[in-house]
Amino acid sequence: MSGVIVLVELEPSTEVLDAGEVEVGARVRWVHAAPGDPDAGGDPGPVTFCGIDTDELEREEYRPAGPGEPWYPPSQRTRRCRACEAALRSL
Repeated sequence: MSGVIVLVELEPSTEVLDAGEVEVGARVRWVHAAPGDPDAGGDPGPVTFCGIDTDELEREEYRPAGPGEPWYPPSQRTRRCRACEAALRSL
């Protein structure tokens, strides 16, 4: 899976604090994969394997430890994009 860059799609979340203020945080909605941009050493290409614009996503520094390891962070197994995964299997 070399050359695959892992990106996360964040979902805004809000919490009401005691003083009535709202604190906005973010949590992972989906984990996507994108091919590396051959002209931008280490940056993702313009779209993920499922077709989402990579400018809208945050980079995840996860890299598989070795052959047979998942392309996504194991802690995000339930959040992996099935369309990206299908595209990666067909490579």
